[in-house]
Amino acid sequence: MMQDKDKLLEKYVNGTVTSEDEKEISLKELNFEKCIIGSDEAGRGEMFRPLITVAAYVSPENVDRLIEMGVKDSKAYGNVYKKAKEKFYPIGKKLTGFTSYKDFEGKEGKVIRTDCATFVASPLLNHKFNKDFKPGSGKRSGNLEDLLRHEHKVVVQTLAGAVPYDYVVVDDFQNGLHHDRIREVMNVPKGQAVIVIKADSKVIAVACASVIAYYLSNLYVDAVDHILEHEYGINIPLERSTHYNAEAFQAPLRKLNEISKEKYEEFLEKYAKKYYIKNMKLGD
Repeated sequence: MMQDKDKLLEKYVNGTVTSEDEKEISLKELNFEKCIIGSDEAGRGEMFRPLITVAAYVSPENVDRLIEMGVKDSKAYGNVYKKAKEKFYPIGKKLTGFTSYKDFEGKEGKVIRTDCATFVASPLLNHKFNKDFKPGSGKRSGNLEDLLRHEHKVVVQTLAGAVPYDYVVVDDFQNGLHHDRIREVMNVPKGQAVIVIKADSKVIAVACASVIAYYLSNLYVDAVDHILEHEYGINIPLERSTHYNAEAFQAPLRKLNEISKEKYEEFLEKYAKKYYIKNMKLGD
C-alpha cells in the first residue's frame, strides 16, 4: 500500500504543465500549493456507459487524503471491469457518497459536497446522446467535440461559481487541437486555464473528476443491468469496456433480439449509443 502511495505521490510531484498563456507550472506547485478545478469525462467511446462529465475541486489540504485513498486516472485501475471494480468502487463511494445511480438522480449539474470531494457532474444519457449526436464522415467524429465542450462548460462554470480556485485544468479531449475553443466556451482566462493531454495522470483534481465520472457511469450501467433482468428477463450483464469481448458484448443483445425485435430496438434507443453499434452484426 505504501509503495502504491509513493508511486502516486511521484506522479503528482514530478514534471510540469503549461498554462494557456504559456506559463510553465510545476506539478508540485499545481497539486500541493494551488486550489484547482479539474474536469474530465467518462463513457464517450463506450456503447452502454453514458457520457458523464465531472468537474472536481481540490485544495492543498485535501491532496494527502486523496492520495491516501488511491485517487488516480480511472484507466489506471485496469481494463478488466470486474477486477477494476474492486479498486475504484470503494473510492467512488467515498468521493460521492453514492451507492447507486438513484442516489445521484436529482443532483445532476448541481454542486455536490461530501467529506472527500466537491464536484459537479453532468450526464448525457444514451437516449439523449442518440438525439444530440450527429455523426461525421471518414475520420471525423461529427459533433462529438461540440457536445464535449458544452458538457465541460456546464460543470466547470457551475463549480467555478461556488469555489475559490487558482487554475482550471482540463484533460485534453481534442488531442492538442483548438484549445482556444475549449477555453472560450468555459470562459476561463488564459492565465488560469491548463489544457493538457493525460491530465488525469498528472493533476489530482482531474484524476478525482475522472474517478467520479467513471464511477457514476458504471453505477448507471448497474441500474440498466437491473432493468435488463427485471423488465426484459435477461440475466446477462452488459459489457462495459473499451476492450470489447465480442461474445460478452453480443450475448445480452442477441438474447433480447430473440425475444422481440421491438424490445431490442426499444432497449438500444434508451440504453445504448445506437450509432456506435449500428454496423455490428449479432452472431447467429
